Formats: sequence, C-alpha cells, structure tokens
Amino acid sequence: MIYFIDFHFDNCYTCAQYSCTTFRTDTFRSLNQRREEMAQSSQPSCPHCGTPLAPGQRFCSNCGASADPNFGKPTAMGSGVNNPQAPELPTELPVPPPPPEHYYAQPAQPTPAPNTFYPPQQGQAFPPQQGQSYPSQQGYQPAPVPTYAQPVKDSSKSVLGQLGCGVLVVILLIVGVCGGASYLVYRYVVSAASSTSSTTSTYNSTTTGNGYGTNGTPQAIPTTTTQVNAAVTYASVDVTIVNVQKASSFTNDTNLSSPYVVRLNIKEHNPSTGSVYMFYGDNFHLLLSDGTSIAAGSEHDSTGIGQDVTRSNWVDFPVTTNVDVSKLTLRIGGANEAQMDVLLTASPDVSKYQLKTIRPNSAFTYAGLNWTLTTVTSSLSAYGKQATTGMRYITVSLKANNPTQNSFYVFPNDYARLQAGTTTSPPSDNTFSSSIAAGTTGSTGTITFLMPQSATSFTLIMLPRSDTTPAATQVTTTFQI
Repeated sequence: MIYFIDFHFDNCYTCAQYSCTTFRTDTFRSLNQRREEMAQSSQPSCPHCGTPLAPGQRFCSNCGASADPNFGKPTAMGSGVNNPQAPELPTELPVPPPPPEHYYAQPAQPTPAPNTFYPPQQGQAFPPQQGQSYPSQQGYQPAPVPTYAQPVKDSSKSVLGQLGCGVLVVILLIVGVCGGASYLVYRYVVSAASSTSSTTSTYNSTTTGNGYGTNGTPQAIPTTTTQVNAAVTYASVDVTIVNVQKASSFTNDTNLSSPYVVRLNIKEHNPSTGSVYMFYGDNFHLLLSDGTSIAAGSEHDSTGIGQDVTRSNWVDFPVTTNVDVSKLTLRIGGANEAQMDVLLTASPDVSKYQLKTIRPNSAFTYAGLNWTLTTVTSSLSAYGKQATTGMRYITVSLKANNPTQNSFYVFPNDYARLQAGTTTSPPSDNTFSSSIAAGTTGSTGTITFLMPQSATSFTLIMLPRSDTTPAATQVTTTFQI
C-alpha cells in the first residue's frame, strides 16, 4: 500500500525565512514521525492471498506474488494515453538573503538512514506456462551390426571335444592300472604280515634260559642299549666306545645270519702322520662270560683312517645265545699285539691302558753339546703301530744346544740306547734332523724305544763316538716311569 503525502513548505515560523535551517529540520522531522505512525497503524499484506508482509518485503512468502498492488497494471505511457507536457520550471530560483547570525540554531543530529536489508527469499519453482511444452528427446537407436562383423561359430570346439574324450580315456586306463597294482601290493603286504605274525608267535613260545624256545627256535628280542663311554688308544688311533647294543638283528647289517647280534658304536680319531687300518676282524674280539672269543663279523667302515680324521663307526659280533651284555668284555689287539680288555659296562676302568708322561728335565753334556731330557712317555702304540705282546713304547724328548764350531750329526739309531734290567734296545723311531748346526740352540727331537711292559726303571745311554770333534765319551741318564 502506498501513501501520498502532500508537503507544503511555508516560511519559518521563527524567522519568517523560506530557507531557514530550523524550519526545514522540523519539517522533515514531522514527516518521518508521520511515516512511522502510519507504518505502525497499518501492516501491509499480500494483495493476492492476504498473508501479512514484513516492512520492505517485496514478494509474498506464501504465494510468491509481488507485494506491489499495481504490479502488472499498464501505466499511462504504456496504455497509449498522451500525457500533457509538464510545464517547464524556472532554471534559476531567487536566492533570499542570508538570515542574521544570531538566528542560526545548533544543527540537529541527522536522522539515521532506514534499514534497507531485505531477508533472503527462498527460490521459487516456476512451472511451465499453460499451453507451453518442452520437446521430448528421442531415445538413441544403435545401428544394426553388419553381417561380416557378427561372430562366427568356433569350429575348434569339436576338435577340442574329441581331444578331451581321448584324454579322459587315457586317464581312466591309468587309474585302472594303478588300482590293480595297488591291490596286488596290498595282498602282498597282508601275506607278509601274516607270515611275520606266525613267526612271532613261534618265537613267543616257551623259552629256556639261553634264549631258545622249547622247540629249539630262538626268541626274538627288542633292541637294548647300554652306555659305556670308555676311551683307549690302539695303533695310535684314539678309540671311544660310546655304547653297546643287543638285538635279534639290525636293518643296516645284512651280512650276519646269527640269532642275535651285539653291536659296538664307536668314534675313531687318528692324530698320527699316516693312515691306519684297524682290521676289525683280526683285532676286535668279544669275550663271553665262559671265556669264548667271538671275532667281529661286520663293520660299517673298514677303510683306513687318514691323518687327523675323526669318524663314527659300528662293529657287529654274531652271538648264538641271548647273552648278558654287562658280562661281556671287548678285547682290542691282535694275537701278537699288546691287547686291551674293556668291560662293557658304564665307565669301566681303563687307566692301565692310558698314555703316561713324566718330566725329568735332566741335563748332560755329550760330544760338546748341552742336552736336556725334557719328557718321557709310555704307551702301547706309536707311529701307527701297536706294541707287540708284553711290550710298550718309551719315547724320550731331548733338547740340544750346540756351542761348538762344528755341526753335530745325530744318528740316534747308531749311538742311542735304552736299558731296562737286562734288556737294552735300540731306537725304533726318531724325529731328529740329520744334523745340529754349529751355534744352534733349542734343537728338539724324540727317540722311541720298544721296552718290556714290566720294566719301570730305565737308563738312557749315549754311546762313545770318535767321529766327532771333540770325540764323544759315553754318557748315561736314568729315569723311572
């Protein structure tokens, strides 16, 4: 709703001037006051639906129509009516004289500008006008596929089908053959099991004290193991007897056909300078409690033991009775060798077969050289050989300093002897070099003698020599071991 107010400006009621500042200020103040009163007295509403409108609202929030009642009405200019020509106003107005200075009043505070903020309006959806329609889009129709581009039937399917049938026939034949073979194996295993069961039942019949049944058939026994852990030296090879086993048979030994087998599990180490052959059948014997001697019948490795080689081995003995292992004795050594008897029990006493060493450190002078007897060793083997029956090896270690001006040629086999009682023996081996140069100190070597096992006191003899400068007289030194 629009209100038209006719403003008529008169002269100032105070100073009677037309352009007085006080008069214009009061006049506009009265005008604003009247506008506020009119706005408060009547609230505008939508000219179409009657919904109340907020001040300054341009469109109805209910129907969306314009809040201006004259919206859409043609104007006088639009209707074709000729408006009369407006009279021309004078371009210059008479300027009144300025008022006296005492008539000027303090200017009033300017009226704040009205709030021109409009609340945001929701978007309106405008349906199409009556009688107006939108053209519909026709659907896309794909072009037909040409004949040459159409897929052709795969002619290889028939070939693949034939191949598949052939493969299937082959597979069926293989399955049939495997099934037949499996059935034959099954029948063989069942037959063997029945035979074993029959043999076992025979072995389990009433037995006697020697392990045989009343019908003379040996009784099958399970494998038993007894720990021994005994170490001796034979032919310079360190032999450790780990354990002894007893069984009816061992699967990895098919050479023996005896009712029972006694097996020795051993470790062997050769610290000497050459290979050593043990010859188990000649040098390893099992002594039964009644004194019967049984030679080794089979071994895992019978080859020579190389220098500084360590290996594991086993030796089997065939026995005819179910013997008591704790009453068995292993004898190592041939008939003409120094033999060692080891009881096959846990940690047997083998100290009498162990190597023995003493350190005399006795000094003497021979052929102008200063000699020292540093050590003496007693053993049943030396240089890969076992001592003969009733004998042992005595090895003496010597150190020599040659302060003379001449080289000394040792020749131990010619000028060194070892005496025990009535037995005097030459060296069997030595490690000395052929000569000791003049001015040399610390030359060392060993001389080995084969002596009786019963002897305990020994005398080392250095024989006189006339081929040295100065000539060598006989020298002796004694020791006990």
